[in-house]
Amino acid sequence: MRPVNKRNANIGIGIGILLQFAGKLLINQGGMLMVSLGGFALLVGAAGIIWGCMNYAEGKGHPKWLGLLGLLSVLGLIILVMFPDHYKGAR
Repeated sequence: MRPVNKRNANIGIGIGILLQFAGKLLINQGGMLMVSLGGFALLVGAAGIIWGCMNYAEGKGHPKWLGLLGLLSVLGLIILVMFPDHYKGAR
């Protein structure tokens, strides 16, 4: 995997998962403000995961649009991990 794409994938997926987790916690707190903030965090987290998955797919030598599997959150990431790396050993 290309290093630039690997770094971007790690940042996007990591922040995205953290934001989705935080969003779910906020929604469970109740209250209109917390639910609104939680929903916003979920949306931004999903966007981060999708961006990270797009970089992950591109870094492995696949079309960037395969990163839309990030819409499935962690399940999409697991599917992407199974794709072969066409840049294996690239630095």
